[in-house]
Amino acid sequence: MTIAFTSLIAALFAERISLRSGLFALGPLLFLGAASVAYWYFTEQHARGDLRFYFAVQASAFLQTILCLFLFRSPYTRTRDLGLAAGFYFLAILLEQLDHQVFALLRVVSGHTLKHIAASCTGFWILRMLRLRRPLNSH
Repeated sequence: MTIAFTSLIAALFAERISLRSGLFALGPLLFLGAASVAYWYFTEQHARGDLRFYFAVQASAFLQTILCLFLFRSPYTRTRDLGLAAGFYFLAILLEQLDHQVFALLRVVSGHTLKHIAASCTGFWILRMLRLRRPLNSH
């Protein structure tokens, strides 16, 4: 999820700011995303499970996305679809955090399992948006 989300931010930069900015941001964003997961894994192996860096990267990525959406205009239609995709992603994060509570409530499936469904809906909605969008008229 982290790799996909950080890649999406770089794609937004490329589309809305400049291709150069998106390509420049891609490497560092991917590195930060991977490093946050690696650090989480490392601390999990030492019985600490420190998610602060992971959540900081997620929160920063979410903030960058929101700022990019509001500060830079898209040259394409269907921009609002990104809002729904962000909603699915936020739901995925929420379901992960409420993993045990969701299982206690539903007794059939956990929040972690539902997180994967919500995250896949994020990807589906972005692909749908890309398929349906059209360039805005520049007249």
